[in-house]
Amino acid sequence: MTTCDWNDLGAKLKAAESLITSLDGQDDYFHDASLFNARPSAILKARSTEDIVTAVLFCRERGVAITPRGAGTGLSGGCVAAPNALILSTADLKKLEIDRPKRMAICGPGVITKDLEEAASAQGLAYPPDPASWLESSLGGNVAEGAGGLRCKRYGVTKDYVLGLKAVLADGSILRTGCFNSEEGLNLGDILIASEGTLAIITEIALRLTDPIVRGTTILVAFDRPVDAAQTVSDITAAGIIPTVLEFLDGDAAACSNAYEKNEGLDNVAAILLIETSDTGQAGTIEAICRNHHSSFLRRETDPEKAETLWKVRRNLSKAVKQSAAFRISEVVAVPNSKFPSLVDWVAEENKKRAPLRLNSFGHAGDGNLHVNFLAGDDTPRTLALVENGIEALMRKTIELGGTVTGEHGIGLAKKKYLSWEFDPPTLRLMQAVKSVFDPDRMLNPDKLL
Repeated sequence: MTTCDWNDLGAKLKAAESLITSLDGQDDYFHDASLFNARPSAILKARSTEDIVTAVLFCRERGVAITPRGAGTGLSGGCVAAPNALILSTADLKKLEIDRPKRMAICGPGVITKDLEEAASAQGLAYPPDPASWLESSLGGNVAEGAGGLRCKRYGVTKDYVLGLKAVLADGSILRTGCFNSEEGLNLGDILIASEGTLAIITEIALRLTDPIVRGTTILVAFDRPVDAAQTVSDITAAGIIPTVLEFLDGDAAACSNAYEKNEGLDNVAAILLIETSDTGQAGTIEAICRNHHSSFLRRETDPEKAETLWKVRRNLSKAVKQSAAFRISEVVAVPNSKFPSLVDWVAEENKKRAPLRLNSFGHAGDGNLHVNFLAGDDTPRTLALVENGIEALMRKTIELGGTVTGEHGIGLAKKKYLSWEFDPPTLRLMQAVKSVFDPDRMLNPDKLL
């Protein structure tokens, strides 16, 4: 077991109190939004890049692992402490500057997603990536996990907006990529995106901003069969329509949301779609496709304020599902759009035969991401075994459909064992080689991803 005198590190920081060694009452730092939980050796709430460099050099000299952490909203155990590790939180690094002429934001990793969107809006610009957890997720975590979002179909995901990164490497040096580096060479920033803190610790992010997003019509539509909703998604895509947002909820997920906050038309439905058009002209075609697939309820709003009441159905969903059961594990996978109906139908059939478990699903239907919740009344060993069996079946079905087990929650601790199901040995060896170049001593988040 590696031990060290953390007071030696505290003495080297600008503010010794930013290092926490008495961990009573610090339970929030022992877990993320998954079920993984581990007690670190100490916690550093970094206040500057210099703090991070100091911590990296200190830990490197003593052979201590570092687990980077953002807002702690992840669902894969990615920021849960490695054995005897230092938790290094970047949540207090909240630099936020808008460069309007360059249509760019310079942000610390601790900036909350919605705060950036509001700051951009105040300058007549927009930051389109919109994770459903935008009220609490941080930009550093979004970059580290490769986050998607509600608007991903039309506007892309986090990686599509990263113009440059600054990051501290495992030897304490600082890597500058993209717009932070004027030298010619490979764009190493692309390697850091979605690397889950295993290659470097992100300290600053340059993000592309766009013109304000024009909001068209919002449509909430319900169906009596999940497969009809899923097929509607495929037909909208096949028609060449690219909505701003295209979200799917199956009947159980819709019931959870409706119990959390009552909404007209959502009683006893099998599935719903939430669609935001990019212009009002799309609404008629979309409605025709919905009715062609036997929609049972349809409501449209052109007033953005009224439309926001419809979006609560989706934004409240994670809390609503969590409230509906004593035990929950949430997984996310992704399949080609053409296979989305098959996956939705498969989850519905699994829900019928996996009692006492409940399964429900929802997701960014526009790009094939499907979140699947496994719900139960307890977390006994028997229940956990049933859930694990169900998750394995989901992963195998996803791969069978030509999809990926990673979705947008990352690998972390939750999905490490499934990587070999999706990737062949040469690919995995190359991933390990990249890790060895950046972090030869396996100091940064060493137990995650690979």
